Amino acid sequence: MDKLKDRCAKCFHQTTEETCPHCGWKAGSPTRPPYIPIGTRLNDCYLIGRVLGHGGFGITYLAWDTNLDMAIAIKEYFPREYATRVGEDLTLLLYLGQKRFLFEHGLRNFQEEARILAKFKHHPVIVEVYNFFQAHGTSYLVMEYISGINLKTFLKHKGVLSYRTTAKLLTPIMTALQEIHGIGLLHRDVSPHNIYITQQKKVKLLDFGAARFFNEKHGEELSIIIKPGYAPLEQYQAHGNQGPWTDIYGLAATFYHCITGEPPPDAEQRSQGAIIEPLIARGIKITPQVEHAILKGLALESTNRFQDIESFKAAFTGTETEAEPEPEPSSTTRPIQYSSQLTTQLLENTQNLANFFQKHPPISIKMRLQAYETPALNAHLEIIANWIKKYKG
Repeated sequence: MDKLKDRCAKCFHQTTEETCPHCGWKAGSPTRPPYIPIGTRLNDCYLIGRVLGHGGFGITYLAWDTNLDMAIAIKEYFPREYATRVGEDLTLLLYLGQKRFLFEHGLRNFQEEARILAKFKHHPVIVEVYNFFQAHGTSYLVMEYISGINLKTFLKHKGVLSYRTTAKLLTPIMTALQEIHGIGLLHRDVSPHNIYITQQKKVKLLDFGAARFFNEKHGEELSIIIKPGYAPLEQYQAHGNQGPWTDIYGLAATFYHCITGEPPPDAEQRSQGAIIEPLIARGIKITPQVEHAILKGLALESTNRFQDIESFKAAFTGTETEAEPEPEPSSTTRPIQYSSQLTTQLLENTQNLANFFQKHPPISIKMRLQAYETPALNAHLEIIANWIKKYKG
């Protein structure tokens, strides 16, 4: 095992003690399989430390770059369902048959993730890539190390965030997505899991493993990436119509989670009748403009959502200012004039009502007058009534 002078081999804090006072690691302690043993040197210059995270397709390690003398993060492609590691041998053993094919397909996507991240070098919101190399039957992505927590963990501690705090956190993510979409790329996995808050209170957008270009190969089948609550309907389909509106759904769902304390109902459940209750009717302290922006971003039909991040961002602009006074109603009777905003939300709420009645027949509604669905029903009816009253001539 290689080790650094005057540093813990696991957390890299400075210490001369045999047992690290920072992380409690004792020199010579074994590493639990299938992780790479602490102190292992990769690519001649990277010393492996503790595990930062282990997902379904990879393991991320804290590491030390002995050339640059700094902490880094190394992501190892290691899909647990397709490969394994035995004993102290670092080489991955692939399972046979279809799993070997899937491993190789995923490996190509992992390499593509490195190329994608390399396009955003020195970006303030996107993790920087330093290197990429192949070894031990797999590939490794060397990235900047960021100390902090993801938004999912942050929300577990904080519960509900104010709109002002949420906007401050997510506006940089909007700007980053605007640039990502500008080169024809989709992230496809926007959620609190992949938004990181650093110790310096900055935000970073992580995990481009699902990212794909949307302006090329239109007929090619896209891998199905599902994070319930944050994935729109089109991501449940291999040939779904995915575009910037797909990332907008994930971002709107993240807004929703921050200000309500919970993710919205899963898109498939919503398509079968589950209802998103109006936010203001739930007592969420936001303006009608903000509610409109979030709910339109969460529209089930992709064509009813904002079609680009610029429009989504603009919908939040000026929400702190006072609303303009409404003009006096005309004495001349004329047909109701619907704005595109009104039409979209009216259709969404009407569909919600249709789903509600389909799910709860009259006899059931009568028996459930005090049940939780009743406030939601009343809220939808009130919104539609207010809209008609406001917009009629």
